[in-house]
Amino acid sequence: MRFLGPDVAVLTTRGDNYKGAAPKKLPKVQTYTLVREGERWLIAAFQNTRRKALMERLTFRFAPETRPTARR
Repeated sequence: MRFLGPDVAVLTTRGDNYKGAAPKKLPKVQTYTLVREGERWLIAAFQNTRRKALMERLTFRFAPETRPTARR
């Protein structure tokens, strides 16, 4: 999660829809834009995108701060 200010955050997750056993790779990326209103955080925007492995590798190489925390 990245805080863009005291009342705005961006959360990026990986996932997929499936039945039965979980897939070994999670082919989709979800991005949530969250805003704080009072004491509550609300989802202001949501995006679900299929991952592109080549683009991820290039992005992480030239902007390592964008790599998910679990993979640093």
